[in-house]
Amino acid sequence: MKKIILFIIILWANLLCSQNNSQATKVFTVKDLENEIKLNNDWKSQSGNTILWKEKDFDDTNWKPLTSVFSKLKAPDFNGDMWFRKNIIIDSTLVNVPVALQVFSKAEVKIYLNGTHIKNFKGLNNEVDSLKNKPLIFVFNKPGKNIFALHYKDSLFNKTKTTFQTEGFKFSLLSVDKYLEKSTYSNYLWLATIAIGFIFITLGVIHLILFGFYRKFISNLFFALFNLCSGCSILFGYAKLTQFGFDGMAFLNPANSISVTFSVIGSLAISATVNFLFSKSKLRLIILSILVGFSLLLMYSFSGNFSFLASIFTTIILLESIIIVLIAALNKKPGAKIIAIGLVCSFGFALLLGMCVGIFFATKSFNYVTISILIILGILSFFSIPFAMSAYLASNFAAVSRKLKQQLKQVNLLSNQTLKHEQERKALLENKTFFLETEVKERTKEIETQKQEIEKQQHALLKEKQKSEDLLLNILPKDVADELKESGESKVKQFNSVSILFSDFINLDSVSQQLNSQELLDELNFCFQAFDHITTKHQIEKIKTISYSYMAVSGLPLENENHAKKMIEVAIEMCTFIENYQTERKKQNKPYFEIKIGINSGEVVAGIVGIKKFAYDIWGDAVNTAARMKAKSENGRINVGHTTYELAKNYFEFTYRGEIEIKGKGFAKMYFVETKTV
Repeated sequence: MKKIILFIIILWANLLCSQNNSQATKVFTVKDLENEIKLNNDWKSQSGNTILWKEKDFDDTNWKPLTSVFSKLKAPDFNGDMWFRKNIIIDSTLVNVPVALQVFSKAEVKIYLNGTHIKNFKGLNNEVDSLKNKPLIFVFNKPGKNIFALHYKDSLFNKTKTTFQTEGFKFSLLSVDKYLEKSTYSNYLWLATIAIGFIFITLGVIHLILFGFYRKFISNLFFALFNLCSGCSILFGYAKLTQFGFDGMAFLNPANSISVTFSVIGSLAISATVNFLFSKSKLRLIILSILVGFSLLLMYSFSGNFSFLASIFTTIILLESIIIVLIAALNKKPGAKIIAIGLVCSFGFALLLGMCVGIFFATKSFNYVTISILIILGILSFFSIPFAMSAYLASNFAAVSRKLKQQLKQVNLLSNQTLKHEQERKALLENKTFFLETEVKERTKEIETQKQEIEKQQHALLKEKQKSEDLLLNILPKDVADELKESGESKVKQFNSVSILFSDFINLDSVSQQLNSQELLDELNFCFQAFDHITTKHQIEKIKTISYSYMAVSGLPLENENHAKKMIEVAIEMCTFIENYQTERKKQNKPYFEIKIGINSGEVVAGIVGIKKFAYDIWGDAVNTAARMKAKSENGRINVGHTTYELAKNYFEFTYRGEIEIKGKGFAKMYFVETKTV
């Protein structure tokens, strides 16, 4: 299908070229302008660039004659930069008449009339800028000889240099009405091409829907892919080609990589369709698919020049599909004759289309009627094969539907017979069912009663289990408790860096003398409960209370880089609580506790030892040092060791106390926490 389109477009472009005016000495009139004056032959050319070449009086007798459209073979000295000059003679009827100058060029051109720059035209090798090209409307000031000079510069020439590369421009003068007429024809052709592309896509969507309804008929899927790819190939290839009209076609390449990809995939899809319909062997299809994939890989990985290889495979695949259809038609396979008729109609309409194009160009009878005839013939040629294929697939789909209806009738007949037998069986079963239902109801009541009793017992067990787990979590950390429940034991773990806090009430003797045992216990419980709330809020692990001392650790069982900072924050909050507690007790004229706190950081070992009365504890030199820090602290103060100071010195203000002797460890640096800085 793509080859037919390309053949027709090239034929149109060549017929247009054949109409070029080669009469260099002809005197042009208004009538010539109304029919369009094409100045594509008998130009004088010179490679290079000199600004004096634009002048009207410049002597160009030594320049080489050249057509406006040429190749490297015709102009071997062309290096991407060339000047062209042409003399034309007009009579008085063209003086002061609006003239539209229209130029289609592969590269950028600058136009000079009698030495005066009048217009720049962008090249079609830049499609975005070339769409902005508009014709120049000007007038001739006097009859007689006029000189057109044109500077042609292809900045991409060295990058795309090939022997048969088409270069040049098409130069024409026409009346404004003629320009509008040509623009209308071009737009008409462009819209028709777009419409053809969307018709293909619509056919593809329809067959894709049919495949969705009946997925066993895979030919619908392949034919849908063929139509979708054909539509995309037209939209991305030929639509651009027709956008610039007949004159611009000579400088555009419809076979861009996207169009070629869609075309070759579409050809594979139509080949897969006919192979699945009429051929048992799929080996040819597999081989062609591999070759097509290889050609596309070369085109995208190395050079777009390999697109010709994909185009060759496209032609081979289409020929293979046609041969398969013709052989199937000769063998009288169902549906093959319909598709063969579509092939004959497609080529017949294509031949008729080519004849009409030649006649219309020869007679110059292009108008809305003739353009419409060409579009209708093109549509008939393009869609004869898809319509034939659609007709075959639709008839096949209808045949499948009829077969299914017959099968449905048989199923209904069998269903009625089966239903009668089932009704008889049902009557027998209903009698037995009544007795069984009665027994089931009685048994169900018993089961429901048993179920309720079991649920009550389960609820009581779950409640007791939750109490046990809550009690266990109140004694041990969650990770340790989980490990203990799973394995029955908990391994001792080592933590490289934690912070340990010890607090002590320093005036306990004087307070205990003023309170009875219950009152003393209540006051201790009140303070320790507050400490528990503070440690829980800061996610600090309470270890135990030893007599009147409170012990906690930060940085385990979950490791925390800021354990020292968090532990000092807890200690400050404990001191704040004790201060508020002391204030309330003073107002009531009651005795109160005074507190001192010590903190140290370092390495510890944590876990459970023994097999009775589990208790989570920590051991290590850092623990002993923390106890010494508490012992060397003062009333209402927080005393920390050097390791804790190093970890938290960026967060708090400290007062260095110097090196103080502690029991069993010699001298150690100590610090009082003053205020929080961060």
